[in-house]
Amino acid sequence: MKHTEEQIIKKAKKIIQDFRGEYYFEDCTDGALFKEKYKIGFGISEGEIIPCWTVFVKAIFDNIDLLFISDETGEPLYYHNFNMILFEIEKNKEGKYYKIEEE
Repeated sequence: MKHTEEQIIKKAKKIIQDFRGEYYFEDCTDGALFKEKYKIGFGISEGEIIPCWTVFVKAIFDNIDLLFISDETGEPLYYHNFNMILFEIEKNKEGKYYKIEEE
């Protein structure tokens, strides 16, 4: 494990703040879970087995979204909201994270 839960939560809050903007709140996470061998289920790394963090993100109406972060890079892999919609996450030149929505 390259990252601690505290480091991952801090990173998750930065990611969430970037793409939620004015709808961000400081208490937006509800813990994280580390899996040493996680099979990526979506996005550019789909099918790979890597060490991964799953961060539980508070959503509307007491639902939970999931943010998957690579333990190797500390960067987001994808976001899975409670509606079962999946988003990849990228970082722009200024270092701000944003969701890529399927067209």
